[in-house]
Amino acid sequence: MLWPLSPECQRRQLPMNDKEVIVGRSMIRFGCLVVFLVAAHLALAQEFSADVVNQKQDNGGIKKIYATKDKIRFEVEARNAAMGPSALILDEAQNKYIVLMAEKHMYMDAPPMMVRPLINKFWRVDDVNDACPQWKKTADQAGVSKNWGSCTKIGSDTVNGRSAVEYEGLSNKGEKSHIWVDTKLHCVIKTDAGAGGIELRNIKEGSQPSSLFEIPAGYAKFDMGSMMQQHQ
Repeated sequence: MLWPLSPECQRRQLPMNDKEVIVGRSMIRFGCLVVFLVAAHLALAQEFSADVVNQKQDNGGIKKIYATKDKIRFEVEARNAAMGPSALILDEAQNKYIVLMAEKHMYMDAPPMMVRPLINKFWRVDDVNDACPQWKKTADQAGVSKNWGSCTKIGSDTVNGRSAVEYEGLSNKGEKSHIWVDTKLHCVIKTDAGAGGIELRNIKEGSQPSSLFEIPAGYAKFDMGSMMQQHQ
């Protein structure tokens, strides 16, 4: 049960002669990864914040998550030094997905290839004790079910002191993955796919400041469409 990034995300190529285009396209790549790995629909979940630990030994990726009932903010440490610190804000109630580029004091509306995976909601878990049928349906809707092998509920477990349900996925190539779903938050808090995974730690339940999900004052809009046309 290993799900690839959408084809739109995979086909993006980075031009190497313009720093601004590199920044913009790198944010697309990051956004595609974020919504695939962690984005959970939190309409039924508690508000919380958490540190995100990547099991791969590198310095980039998602570092922090803040979640309300219908908004999520991911803090990111970029692997590409040109990007600087950044964040992705997901507002599912209004269908808004915004990338913040702190170093440049700019923001960017997410393009369709970033929004599409959110509609499929791989990580929304309505029934924590019977998640497999929902994941299979989502894989079918996303057009990636060809990689589906099997999904099995392992049983109750504990992750960093929190009650969870563990599942085991098997791709049609025999690749195993394990997923843990928090029984209270109704979202995935740990994944282990052999080659890597993520884990939410230091989870703190409680209301989150509204300012975290707003565009900071003084930020200018980054128009990637115009930038791309200028360099064609």
